[in-house]
Amino acid sequence: MNTEPRKWRQAAPVLLTVVCLFCAPGFLRPSALGEDGKKTTRLEKKAQSRQQRAEKRSMKKAEADKPADAATQPDPKSGIEPVERKITSEQVSIAAKKIDALVVANLKKHNQTPAPPADELVLLRRVYLDVIGRIPTAIEMERFLSLRNPDRLNNLIDELLDSQGHRSHLFNYFADMLRISDEFYRVGTTHSYQSWLKQQIRENRPWDAMVTEMMTAEGSFGNHGAAGYLLRDAGMPLDSLSNTLTTFMGANIACAQCHDHPFADWSQDDFYKMAAFFGTTRFERDDSRKPARSIATNEFKKSTLVTLLQPNLSRVVFEKGRSLKYPEDYQYDDDLPGKKVIAKFITWEDTPTVPVAAKTSSPRTLRTQFANWMASKGNPRFASAIANRMWKRFFGAAVQEPITDLDQKELATNPELLAFLSTVMCAVDFDLREFQRVLLRTNIYRRQACPTPDEGVPFRFAGPMLRRMTAEQAWDSIVVLNSGTEPEEYVRDLGPEIAELVIPAFVIPETKEGWDAEKREQVFAHARNVLTQRGVTEEQMGAGGRGVFSSKSKRRGVNWIRASELTQPARPDHLLRIAGQSDRNVPDDSATEGGITESLAMMNGEAADAVTGNQSLVMQQAALRSQHADKVDFLYRSFLTRSPSRAEKQICAKVFDMRMGIGDIAWALLNSREFMFIQ
Repeated sequence: MNTEPRKWRQAAPVLLTVVCLFCAPGFLRPSALGEDGKKTTRLEKKAQSRQQRAEKRSMKKAEADKPADAATQPDPKSGIEPVERKITSEQVSIAAKKIDALVVANLKKHNQTPAPPADELVLLRRVYLDVIGRIPTAIEMERFLSLRNPDRLNNLIDELLDSQGHRSHLFNYFADMLRISDEFYRVGTTHSYQSWLKQQIRENRPWDAMVTEMMTAEGSFGNHGAAGYLLRDAGMPLDSLSNTLTTFMGANIACAQCHDHPFADWSQDDFYKMAAFFGTTRFERDDSRKPARSIATNEFKKSTLVTLLQPNLSRVVFEKGRSLKYPEDYQYDDDLPGKKVIAKFITWEDTPTVPVAAKTSSPRTLRTQFANWMASKGNPRFASAIANRMWKRFFGAAVQEPITDLDQKELATNPELLAFLSTVMCAVDFDLREFQRVLLRTNIYRRQACPTPDEGVPFRFAGPMLRRMTAEQAWDSIVVLNSGTEPEEYVRDLGPEIAELVIPAFVIPETKEGWDAEKREQVFAHARNVLTQRGVTEEQMGAGGRGVFSSKSKRRGVNWIRASELTQPARPDHLLRIAGQSDRNVPDDSATEGGITESLAMMNGEAADAVTGNQSLVMQQAALRSQHADKVDFLYRSFLTRSPSRAEKQICAKVFDMRMGIGDIAWALLNSREFMFIQ
């Protein structure tokens, strides 16, 4: 690699030609065209086939001559656990064909036709990005092409859905949806919540069961991670309900917090009666700094006790006699201001089987009643909401937009399709992995990507929408280029560490005086026990600091691990945030529009320097090839999941003639439009 200062970044016509070639509007490569864009003859196809076979043999020999490297030679069985399928492969195919039929019928109704089938390598790259959130490596591409099984794509999809990469990718989606961050206001660290969510995904727990546990969790946050959902908006019960119904049911009710909804069939009275299901719940979020200061000694300093006490001071508990009341400025004549609100479910025309009346005689079970009502199969809105969300992840647009408002299902671009997707979600018992298998099996998913229609024009899914990568997909793809697949198996799991800090039978004192000698000794005895089990020395304990009870360390520089295992969310100057990762203050707030700041970061930031540097795994692998042409071919396969065209080979040859190196070509590929888009 040329190590001279890269003056070409200011002006190098050849490299600009490369970038412009990738960024041209027609960078989607029709499978029927040859390398030069002309129709490929049968003889040319045979010649290309022979060349590809020769290249494959050469590649295999080169790989065999290299020393074994776990990062570059992933075990196809790595990270895969035996799973029990909810539906058979035949049933998956039947459901997929029904989806295809509904989409094609809708297209025909509006004088449209399905897009042509996607090229196999384009589809391979799409599947990797959609299922595990990153591009495939050149070796994974070769492994796929070497398979002779006609069902190889379906088998690959099953393998990827069962992998740690998929779990990481799905966590990123839920983290944006549920506003996961490492710190909640007055709650402290949320490692228990994150560990709980990762465990649910790892165990493939059904969506309805996950949501039910988030609604009903009770106890200390330290050992009840699901309580993090309600603690996220503790102190704001009305906002919490609004977010809950919008996120999990697509019910746009925010306006009804203050007045009857002007457009939807919601009244302020309806809203308060729904919020009353959480009226008997108390959220404890005491600041651990004050009690830590009052009981601190030379043995346990304040900074040490802050970390120990916080998981014990954040709780979700039932409080007998507690209730929700109408606001003092309530202006409607159906109830009086300041009066106790009686919990009652709301119904829609499409939810006839959902019960209306709540068992108010059992106030302790109100949240459970709410969870059972919301996550019931008899409540089609719950199934429709998550099915609509999952569809959007793979097709770029939801059947009904926005995903947070399903109040008028007749506004969906294809109401029959949305209804059937809801039926499939219930049929697989809210198993999201099985539901995704159905979507990925459809022919519509396997067609060429389609451009975004003009504003106001419905997208009817002639194929998936052409999309930019999410921030996490871009980052995780850069990670695999720089470090290979080895980081994929690393999972940050600090939940068990936090659970150890929960003091058995601990009762939070209601007053400052309650932190007496007896309470202090209870805390200190537990602290000594935890530190002994962890092997912390007296010298370390005497030094104090929050790190005594936590292995969390300040992260400096770039950590080449998956986005799901980094700080949630990343710091503001990190590429993830620059590329669109949300600040986790608003649900579903990530962005994929791109912009100048992201482009500059990709061109000149730490990620670009790392990927194109000598320590980058992809650069080291490319350097092992003896011929320039082989190096170029490997880079194209690594970045774009294809070999270079004849024109691109000629351009790259000129790059070498100008005494530039493979790092310069890698930089151009990284910053190409083709790299950033999911075709």
